[in-house]
Amino acid sequence: MDFKTFFKRHKPSQIEMVSQFFDLFADTFEVKNKTLAVKKLTTIINATFKLSASQSFANMSLRQLSQATSISMGGLYAYIKNKQQLSVYIHQFLNHFAQKLFSQVDDSDTEQTLENLIRTHVYLSEILQPWFFFAFMESKNLNKSQKKYAIKSELMMEDKLIKAIEKGQNSEFYNDILSAETIAAHIKPLLHDWYLKRWKYKQRKISIDDFCFSIMVFINRGLTSPHSLTEHQDNTE
Repeated sequence: MDFKTFFKRHKPSQIEMVSQFFDLFADTFEVKNKTLAVKKLTTIINATFKLSASQSFANMSLRQLSQATSISMGGLYAYIKNKQQLSVYIHQFLNHFAQKLFSQVDDSDTEQTLENLIRTHVYLSEILQPWFFFAFMESKNLNKSQKKYAIKSELMMEDKLIKAIEKGQNSEFYNDILSAETIAAHIKPLLHDWYLKRWKYKQRKISIDDFCFSIMVFINRGLTSPHSLTEHQDNTE
């Protein structure tokens, strides 16, 4: 699977994306006209991402959001009661959307499962970059109960990596020098780098497929080399 194939198969239009967002939280919105609501929500979400990137979500006020969207305060309240609720909705929707996509990942081939998961995550973060960037950067501003949900969402992907690695270790395709949990914990920051520091890879002319390939070379070299690392460890003791 490459990014071009993934893009054609899974890239939602903005209207499709926000339409699903509306469906997920429709019961909480005062506006029930879906066409009108999707139009307004698109404006609200886009402005939120823009303001958050320029000054951080923590420093953004609903009045600023009202000015940026040309939607009155009363109009905003028809969709959200406060900005914290908006942040929670964005986090919950991204997790909901990602889970649907990850459930489609082919896990029948032990050798390919880990790569399929990694490529799906990186490709998804590319087509939904503003959503991923917001969720990562603003998770620190959530309250205690909401942070628990964000952590749960973070661990959802990590759990999938763990299962794929354990499957490879059980079949002896991967070595078990490190636990699957430790390996998965090291992999996640590598994936974050793509959507947090896109400028770096653009500057170095590294495509998204090249990025995924480099991660897999890095990971597979460690997971499928049973002797070199243990020998190094023995020599340092």
